[in-house]
Parts: sequence; C-alpha cells; structure tokens
Amino acid sequence: MSIDRSYVRIGVCVALAMSMSAHAEFAYEAQAGYGHSDNIRRTSADQISEDIGQLGLNFSLDQRGPRLQADLVGDVAYFHYFDDTYDSEVVGNFIGDARFGFIPQRFEWVVSDAYGQVLSDPFAPVTPDNRENVNVLTTGPDVFLGFGSQTQLRLGGRYTLTTYEDRPFDSDGVSGELSLIRLLSASSNISLNARAQTIEYDEAALDADYDQREAFVSYYAEGARTHLTFDVGYTEIDSDAGEAEDGLLLRLDVARRLSGASTLTFAAGREFRNSASAFAAAQGAGVSLGTVQGIQTVIPFVNDYATLGWNFVRRRTGLSLSVNWVDQEYESNPIFNQTLRTVWGQIRRDLSARTSLSVDAMHTEADFDQPGGDYKDLAASLSLRWRWSSSTSIDFSYQYFDRESDLVDGDYDENRIWVALVYAYGTPRSAPLAPQFAIDAASQKSSY
Repeated sequence: MSIDRSYVRIGVCVALAMSMSAHAEFAYEAQAGYGHSDNIRRTSADQISEDIGQLGLNFSLDQRGPRLQADLVGDVAYFHYFDDTYDSEVVGNFIGDARFGFIPQRFEWVVSDAYGQVLSDPFAPVTPDNRENVNVLTTGPDVFLGFGSQTQLRLGGRYTLTTYEDRPFDSDGVSGELSLIRLLSASSNISLNARAQTIEYDEAALDADYDQREAFVSYYAEGARTHLTFDVGYTEIDSDAGEAEDGLLLRLDVARRLSGASTLTFAAGREFRNSASAFAAAQGAGVSLGTVQGIQTVIPFVNDYATLGWNFVRRRTGLSLSVNWVDQEYESNPIFNQTLRTVWGQIRRDLSARTSLSVDAMHTEADFDQPGGDYKDLAASLSLRWRWSSSTSIDFSYQYFDRESDLVDGDYDENRIWVALVYAYGTPRSAPLAPQFAIDAASQKSSY
C-alpha cells in the first residue's frame, strides 16, 4: 500500500459515510490563496523569500445512526512554490473513526485511520524537506455477549497497518481484547479487561518486533455535566531486541461542563506506546496543517502524559486554552528520551455580521537527552475574515514563527502573509466530536 493512497482513502470514507445516511452532518471549507514568506527555509542567515499558492480543504462529518456511527475530520492543502525553492507538495492531517453495526450491540465492525506528517530530523525546523507522511489504519470486529441484564462480555480483535513515506518503519499489528462488563447503573459501568498485541516490522534487519500485554480495571460514568473514564492495571512489553519491561498502566479522561458556555477537559496517563501509536493519539487532539514533533523510532517506550483544556463558546465569541505535557522514556535506550511541552490559546470574535477576527498562539518546548537539540518554538497568527455572502468570504492573515535552539545556527524567525478566497458549507470542526452532556440535551428539549 502506498502512503499516497491515504488521500483516496479519506475521500472514500467521506463518500461511504454520506451515502449510507441522509442525516449525516457534513461541513467543509474550500479555499484558494496566495502567500508570501520572508524566510521559507527557516534559516538564521541567508534568508530566502518565497511566493506560495495554496488550494485547501478542511472538512468534518458526524453520523450517528443505528447502524453507522462515524466521525471524520480533515485539513489538507496543496502548496505551489512559485520561485521553486521547494517542489509542490500536498500536506495535511486526517483522523477518522467509524463503527458499523451489522447487528447493533451484538456484532459491530470498527475502522479508524490517522494520517499526517512527522519530522524527518527532530531537531531541525519544519520545512518541506524535513517532514514525511505517516498513516495508521486500524480495523476489526467487536462481538458482544449478554449474561443477564447487567453483565456483558466483549470480544474484540484489531489489525493495524502502519506506513511511513520514507523511513523503513512500516509494520503490521494484531491484537485481541476480552472485557467483562458489569452495569452499575444506566450511566455507569465497571469492567475487567485483558489485551494482547503483536507488532511485526516489515524490515527484518530492525530486529524490533515485540509483544505487548495489558490487564486492567476500567470504570466509566456519565452524569448530567460530567464524563469520566478511568483505567488502572498492569502492562508489559516483550521485545526481540531487549529485555522484557513491565509497569503500571494508568489512564484518566474527564470532561466537565462548567456552564452553558464553557467545558473543562483533563487527560493523564502512563502506558507503553511506540512512535506510530503516539502519533495516532496526537491526531485525536485535533487536525491542522501542522507537523507532529519529536523523535520517531521503532522502539516501544513508557509514555507519560497530561493535558488540560478549557473551551468557552458564545454566539459571537470563542476562547480556547490548552496545556499539554508528554514525556517519553526509553528504559533500554535513554538517548531517545524526550519531553515535549505545549501551551496553546485561541480567541475568536465576530466584529459584525460580516467580519470576524481570530488570534492564536502556541509555545512549544522540546527537551532531549541527546545533547544539543533542545529548542523553543513560538507560532502566532492573526486572521480577519470578511463575508460577502453566507457561503463566500475573503481571509486575510499574518503568521509569525520563531525558534530558539541549542543547535549552532538553529535560531530563526519567519513572517508570512496570506490572502484567500473561501467557499464554505456549514462550519467544519477541527477536532473529533466533544462529549455530549445530558444537561445539554435536556436544555435543548426544554427550548421546544
């Protein structure tokens, strides 16, 4: 399978979901734009300017039917560099999940796909020469067996195909899971879970195949204002390349509706991952034209993470804040250890019926055990949208990028300006669907 077929797969997923139900909520924005950069190679000296043409599409689809549940989000763009500093390219990210109920709540089939770009050189800035495409496709069945009205057994199987554009890190994964679920109430349950997975790499010379096993207790509760999932247990890795490793498995995911306009989310955990599964998890936070940072390897690692987010939405105003921390520890190869910290914020305001303004900024710090590559990145943008109809608008934007790096000549700054013609149908999301709270459903019913 060629990595370039990922865009075809995205289109097939959208067309399939749309054709299976007339009630799918589909939104998109298509744009054609022109931009200028004063430092396209992102160098500290001998800066080169470049004019850029862009064709872009971002979209989202939400389908919640009795036999199909689907959530697709994507943002892709074609860039043409008029001064030929780089070859023309297609970049972007996609995250999609679909569940087909052949026999709803008895036999279902799951498909998920994560597509995007990662850094070729983790210590150098993002440029067309320093990123490659990655795709992680997972699919398999879930079988549910009932034992009385309060107890259920779930048998699950998954096949995972990971493909890298350049690196020889392509792999196949097969996993199985057994869950014994006990309903505590109409909105909560507790389960005992066992999961086993085998990862095999196409390149035998890597000697990196491994087995992973997990055993954990899971608790889920859904209240009027709160969603909570908590997993705790034991996990181990048995790799061909080294000694077996084991440790604590911990995952916590909480969402709380603070008011009718604001939501707080928190996630934290400790588990074994590899670079591909960590990439797929990062896509779940939202899609953009950005590149996932950090080192890519075939070696599994201990992944510690914590994320705190707050979202506030009114009719004319939106405000989002998030803080993310990820620590990847390679017990057998500490030279690959890395810590990434990100703070991001965005504010949007409708100035009038025809104009809106948005400002966002992201600060990233990357620390590596390998000496000399640490850096701090700042990316900020200011965008003004003027609508001349309900579906057509013009966007004007300014972007600023800055890096402080430990590498010699690793610092840079870049300014970009853009103007784009946009055609929109609805308002596409940039992230998977947020939790639906019972209090929101109740308020919607009371409004009729």
